[in-house]
Amino acid sequence: MDLIELILRGLQNARFGEDLGDRREYVGASDVGQCPRKAVLEKFSDEPQDLATLFRFARGHIAEKLVFQALEDQSDKLPRWRYQKEVTHRTHPFKAHIDFLFTTRQELGVLEVKTCDGIPSVPYDGWVQQLHFQMGLIKDRNPDKAVRGAVLAMDLNKGQVSLFNGYEYSSELYEGLLVKAKHIWDCMNDQSLSPRTEKSPLCAWCRYRPDCPAYDQDEEIPSLPLEKELEEYLGLKEQLKDLKDAIDKLADMFKAGIENANPDGDSIRVGENVVRRSVRTRTLIDGRRLQKDLPDIHAKYSTETTYEVLVVE
Repeated sequence: MDLIELILRGLQNARFGEDLGDRREYVGASDVGQCPRKAVLEKFSDEPQDLATLFRFARGHIAEKLVFQALEDQSDKLPRWRYQKEVTHRTHPFKAHIDFLFTTRQELGVLEVKTCDGIPSVPYDGWVQQLHFQMGLIKDRNPDKAVRGAVLAMDLNKGQVSLFNGYEYSSELYEGLLVKAKHIWDCMNDQSLSPRTEKSPLCAWCRYRPDCPAYDQDEEIPSLPLEKELEEYLGLKEQLKDLKDAIDKLADMFKAGIENANPDGDSIRVGENVVRRSVRTRTLIDGRRLQKDLPDIHAKYSTETTYEVLVVE
């Protein structure tokens, strides 16, 4: 047996994080944060995880331990906190294992740690759903306290960290997620029911994608082993959004600096450079109005071009 095979088998037998128990006996917050069909199928799958998935599990565990060690070192500056706090619903088999729970007299804070390749400009919907479900379960147990939450996203390869903060308990969101959790539970216990599907960018890595009813199964598409390259592509696209946002924020800062430091002028000096605010004009044609008012002219001077885009489903 070669070394790669030994590593694969060893990781398949490894435990990442706390003992989560028999996940067929409850619906977890991570289940609620993903596609219901995938959540249900994962519960009853005996197929071993591939090496890439196991590495992602390990990566998440490493990130949690890094945060744990950092918080433990700085505990004297923090409110009382717990790692991997388990919280259950009062009446239903719903459960969450909260990465970090901070406690004060007035409020409780939920921190969910996520790892990714390229930190997105906004947190993924699944992260937010998982967080709101955790906050809801905590609120059920602590109705007199305010509950807040945050997601700490970490790119271990690039050493980048981003905190998505400011989430508060919402009874409307929680009630909607309870409906989703009940749907998952019902499908787990009645095989005649078909779990709903939810399309997302993560579908590209879902091992249940080949026969997913959300996609056209009659379409014959050849497969290529480019999972790593696709993950890198999607990560770079997210970084491109982040770069544009960062550039726009810096541009606004310089414009405000010119407005405050040189209100009668249009430039400031920064080191050896001059940063100048320039007003430019461009002329646009309202194609819809032109087509409506002068359809013959619109048709005469209109040209149609085709171009390619890459769509990841």
